[in-house]
Amino acid sequence: MGGPGRVTGSLSWQWDLTNGVRPGVWSQVVARIQGRAHQREEYEQCKKSLFGERGEMSPPLPMVADRTVQFPSYFLSQGGLCVVRRVVTVLSYLHPDITWCPVLIPVTCVMLHYLQEEVKVYQTMGYLSNCSGERRTYLMDTRLSHEAMNRVFCDLAKKYAKAAYVFVKDVSGNDVDSVLSEWIWWIFGALPFEYVVHVMDCYLVEGMKVLYRVGVTLLAKWHKQINGAPPSDVRQSIQDFCRNISSHLPVNDILKKAFKIRNLSRKLCSTLHQRHLETLQRKGAPAITIDSPTHTATHGSIALSPVESSILNHAQIHQLWCWLPQRFSLYEPRIIFSSSDDGYHLRNLYQKCADNQPIVLVIKTKNDEIFGAFITESLDYTANKNKSRAYFGTGEMFLFSLTPVPVRFPWVGVSDGGDLSPSQSMFISADHASLVIGGGDGDGIFLDQEMNRGHTKRCKTFNNTPLCASGDFHCVSVEVLGLQQEED
Repeated sequence: MGGPGRVTGSLSWQWDLTNGVRPGVWSQVVARIQGRAHQREEYEQCKKSLFGERGEMSPPLPMVADRTVQFPSYFLSQGGLCVVRRVVTVLSYLHPDITWCPVLIPVTCVMLHYLQEEVKVYQTMGYLSNCSGERRTYLMDTRLSHEAMNRVFCDLAKKYAKAAYVFVKDVSGNDVDSVLSEWIWWIFGALPFEYVVHVMDCYLVEGMKVLYRVGVTLLAKWHKQINGAPPSDVRQSIQDFCRNISSHLPVNDILKKAFKIRNLSRKLCSTLHQRHLETLQRKGAPAITIDSPTHTATHGSIALSPVESSILNHAQIHQLWCWLPQRFSLYEPRIIFSSSDDGYHLRNLYQKCADNQPIVLVIKTKNDEIFGAFITESLDYTANKNKSRAYFGTGEMFLFSLTPVPVRFPWVGVSDGGDLSPSQSMFISADHASLVIGGGDGDGIFLDQEMNRGHTKRCKTFNNTPLCASGDFHCVSVEVLGLQQEED
């Protein structure tokens, strides 16, 4: 009798996509994997912290995913895709050692189809991401291990699909390693959903070895199908073959072909991977370089892309994002108003910020002082010239100064558990004549209509020191940063 993967594969060919056996089998198989213990409570608490009480917020893709790749949705609804993003975001947040795992997204999508419960999917992906070694490996969770995985596949292709390997080398102009580095996306990007599910049946039992076998099988069958005719684009040709594989290889044959490859063992895969990993480590592989700092200290492994600000450098933006409430810090910053581009007038600022909340207001003075405020409310209704002045806002707002050293001034209600006076909740007031942030015995920030002059004083709402040395200031530049909302 064959190994467990072959036995599972034989059984899975008899299960269609809606077979009720699969969810129970997958749960039992995953339960036997020795990995991290992932508790329901830790997921629920982190989800609430990151996404609010109702947890309905759809976060952007975390940096562990390859944002250059269009991930397959596998027929999930928008609500299902939102769940996938939450699961992967929480996993990468709680476990910052997972720094690069592009297939985390598609594998999570498939798991959600059959496990259905959000917490169970999280627990499963946690087990898979932390099971490695000679016994079984499921997911590569760093750039270094991912690169080593691609090199292992090249070795296996050279040995078990030699004719196809030589052909790709010839037609790609010796760019064979680059072409074959896309092999994992032949499976999780191009194969039809039905095929992926049957691959998953064996993958959960046998680990990465199954993916290597399937990848080599796809390469060999593609080479056979094109019959020696050089394609104009070898990458696209392989992708097209995988997308249309039902015309060439029935679903019940793909794993049969894969498991007929002799001597492609888990031990061989593990040995090759370790060898390549050690080589890459000795060379100080550039693949592991991360271009921007992460919120390691306070917000998990959320990294920020560069933003072209005329006031702030990347480190300062990173500092601001570390101060934001966690559910907002998951989003990339973007410039939504710049006085140098949009003009020096409050009317223009209000119009640009009307549909955005929360926002970060940043002011740079003639003396190169930089300070501002985090504002949780929209400014859309404040441009009404007939509206009387009133204060609004929430206790999540804060004032800050970035020079000479970064300082944050939260609402006094955060630390004061006693009764607060009305003057301690004067968050923001805005009309056509001025913008005031923080009130009570002084304005935390006052900015005039033409954003030319202003002043900063201690206020009861934030109990701040003046944000610039003299108290009065002359504006050089004003910017507003918002959150980069991704399209679902």
